[in-house]
Amino acid sequence: MRIKDPDYPAAVEAAVEILRKRARQGQTITYGELSAELAAQGFDSIPPYRGVMTYLLKDVCLHRNEDGRAPMLSAIVVNKASREPSDQFSGLARSLPFSRPANWSWRDEQQQVFAQHREE
Repeated sequence: MRIKDPDYPAAVEAAVEILRKRARQGQTITYGELSAELAAQGFDSIPPYRGVMTYLLKDVCLHRNEDGRAPMLSAIVVNKASREPSDQFSGLARSLPFSRPANWSWRDEQQQVFAQHREE
């Protein structure tokens, strides 16, 4: 899948729903699990690493969050071995429109995601 594919926006929507469900449960999800859940919904060309997954997770964070102030939903997506988000996530968090401060941590962002979705 490429970001210009006609079904890419639907893949973003599917990822948002998968992550919101996990966030409501207070659970993280690995890149591989997210890739597998997307494949189960018919989006079978999103590997768990690099490429389109990077763009998909950025677009998940921007979903109904154009100004970047809401918690970044992809903070709950973690590496299977380290149980931490990729380095690309920290780079995204410090870029526009998110612009997280120097003392920011992905753990704090993760907790904000869980808190936001528990309240829904």
